[in-house]
Amino acid sequence: MLAYVRIMAAGALAATLTAAFALAAPVQAAGSGDGGAYHLYQTPEQMLRTGRVPPRLGAGSMEYFGGSVFSSVKVVSVIWGPNVNPQTVAGMPGFLTALPNSTYVDQLSIYDTNMKGVNGHKGTHQNIKRGTFISQVQITPKNTNTTLTDKMVQKELDYQIDTGALPMNDPNTLYMIYFPNNITITLQGLVSCQSFGAYHYASSKTVTSSNIFYGVMPDCGYTFDDHTIVSSHEYAEATTDNIPTPGTNPAYPQAWNTSDGYEIGDLCEGTQATLTAGKTTYYVQELYLNNLGGCGTANFTSP
Repeated sequence: MLAYVRIMAAGALAATLTAAFALAAPVQAAGSGDGGAYHLYQTPEQMLRTGRVPPRLGAGSMEYFGGSVFSSVKVVSVIWGPNVNPQTVAGMPGFLTALPNSTYVDQLSIYDTNMKGVNGHKGTHQNIKRGTFISQVQITPKNTNTTLTDKMVQKELDYQIDTGALPMNDPNTLYMIYFPNNITITLQGLVSCQSFGAYHYASSKTVTSSNIFYGVMPDCGYTFDDHTIVSSHEYAEATTDNIPTPGTNPAYPQAWNTSDGYEIGDLCEGTQATLTAGKTTYYVQELYLNNLGGCGTANFTSP
């Protein structure tokens, strides 16, 4: 979902991001035995293969399908071993402290779930409020492979939580996982940095307290600014749609999506803003807002 997007520099749109990924809808991975689908940042080549180009839709484009959101997210930054980019390691705690406690989150209150879904499913009656950053943890992965499937990532999260290395999961915990550049993640035929640049997912398709919500953030040559834009995109989509279901046919337990499977970040390719926390300015992606009938145009502050 990251395109040849542009970041703000000295108050103006400037250099293109170093990692060139195209914003697109969720892809149904070939041979998906569990019927799952992932909301992916697709590469330009993958977008051409799928033919999925996100439209700029009008008012009310996001629909509610009855699923859960994060009421008050608790973010854990997970550093996958000792070789993650030092700028990512140093910078993410500050960014992930600012992001949940900001006006960026305030705008998501329009995606509360005090309503029935368009499919008639009763809502989860949640209000999206500001959240917190819990901690950053550098794990020592039990799985030392340099090529990982999504199931391997889930299994590693389970292990790290069970052993106490990571904080316990609950319905509001989001694990944002940052990988070194020698790690490849595969999704049933799709390959990180070839077909996609990031995604978010959940360990179960049911709304239960045992579900593990996570974002997978491979290092595809990203700068730190690239990573904050990608991270804000995945954070916002996980907040408003934390259990994705098959790509082009959203259904319960999915939360907010368009009728053909786009999330709130998907419709706003290439639109960036700033998030200012004290003397530090970060870059984030704008999001699709039903009340505007289009992408936001604000800059943001924390706290």
